[in-house]
Amino acid sequence: MSKPSIHQTNISIVQLIWPLLVENLLRTSLMSVDTLMLSHYSDKAVAAMSLISQIAFFILLVYMMISVGASILLAQNLGAGRRHEAELIGVGSLVLMLGLALTLSVITFFLAKPVIGLFHVEPVVAQYAQQFLQIYGGLSTFMALNIAQASIIRVWGYPRAPMWVNTGCLLLTVGGNALCLFGLFGFPVLGIVGVASSTVFSQVVACVVFHWIIKRKTNINLRLPDVKRIPGSVYRSMLKVGVPTVGENLSYNVSQIAILTMVAQMGTMALTAYGIVISLLRYVFMPGVSIGSGTQLKVGYLVGAGRHDEATHRVYRYFGVGVLISLVLVTPVVFWRQPILGVFTQNGPLLSLAASVLFVALIHEPARNFNTIIIPALKGAGDIRFPVYVGVVSMWGIGVFGAWILGLKVGLGLVGVWIAMAADEWIRGLIMFWRWRSGAWKLCSLVSSRELTISGSISEPSPTIPSPALLPVAEE
Repeated sequence: MSKPSIHQTNISIVQLIWPLLVENLLRTSLMSVDTLMLSHYSDKAVAAMSLISQIAFFILLVYMMISVGASILLAQNLGAGRRHEAELIGVGSLVLMLGLALTLSVITFFLAKPVIGLFHVEPVVAQYAQQFLQIYGGLSTFMALNIAQASIIRVWGYPRAPMWVNTGCLLLTVGGNALCLFGLFGFPVLGIVGVASSTVFSQVVACVVFHWIIKRKTNINLRLPDVKRIPGSVYRSMLKVGVPTVGENLSYNVSQIAILTMVAQMGTMALTAYGIVISLLRYVFMPGVSIGSGTQLKVGYLVGAGRHDEATHRVYRYFGVGVLISLVLVTPVVFWRQPILGVFTQNGPLLSLAASVLFVALIHEPARNFNTIIIPALKGAGDIRFPVYVGVVSMWGIGVFGAWILGLKVGLGLVGVWIAMAADEWIRGLIMFWRWRSGAWKLCSLVSSRELTISGSISEPSPTIPSPALLPVAEE
């Protein structure tokens, strides 16, 4: 049973962030463990996973299009006291997600081979990548439903539940990887196929558990029969908010795939170094990503309640904390880069290349916080399109084009690629910071104080508005 609790606007940022941070760090640890395990299995398998990581993230972002759009609308409606509308959005998000997931899973399975072929990698690397993508992407419906269910639970004020479920999911995956790669307890060595299969199995288990949690929380009243009463405007609203919201992330991911294509042209060593460095730096930028996710929810609650000035000052504080954490984390990684990189490989040239890239991270990582914290704040406030427009120009005009010039034409290789990515983060981030300071986002609220407004469509005012004391909120 759910405990009585307080209004969403009174949930502390720490209460929102720490479960997300634990969850993200565990997920990052899994990626690093995967890389470490695969490095003992085959260097070509590591290269394949470096290639797949961006494609897998692309699939994730497509599913996030629904969950992010729904979570922003949910946060503002719950903050404004509109529980009935929030329930309809929750049911609609699950239905829309299922339809999208089934379609994308089929497409991914049949297009895995031609997509991998675009990268022109070694045949063995391509084979590994194709095997993983067909299993992981072809059965990604369970992952999609997990994203939607976790988002609903988290926005409703129960951030710890997704953390525990995903923790169990990650542990199942690690255990499955160990069995499939090292043949523990006489289990057959299945390689990449086994790694992908263990990932899918853990997602199936998590999907069942998330469904049980939603049923158990009495103040999350999502009824499947309500799908017949959901107006088309609700689905359009989620897409109208979600598509441009994820558009900025999608543009970033596609630009990273373009950059990864350039890295692949530099050879297997550069591709392997890229995978190792990314696996290390995830520990540095994950706190900022977690702060940004919590910030998006917090700003959504506050904007829904009409507390714009409070939102303004809180975001500045969250951003400052994010920059400080990045500096504290990236400095020792760079200082002790040789022994840290030695855990992944003893290949001398590979070590030297990865170490050189880490130097650029000192400049790159603090700038990420502009985009991992300020952009989610803008989205949480309903300022959806500006980050997309600026992001597309900067990511491609500075990040991708700069990587091509510095990495391939000038000949700086992977170091040149990282310099271009750092320039993109700084320039794009400073523009986003200016946007927040301008206060233009205050005019972008998706929910008015008197009536529900979803993407420009105004519904009839609710006959009664629940008292804040009766609204669902954070767990103790």
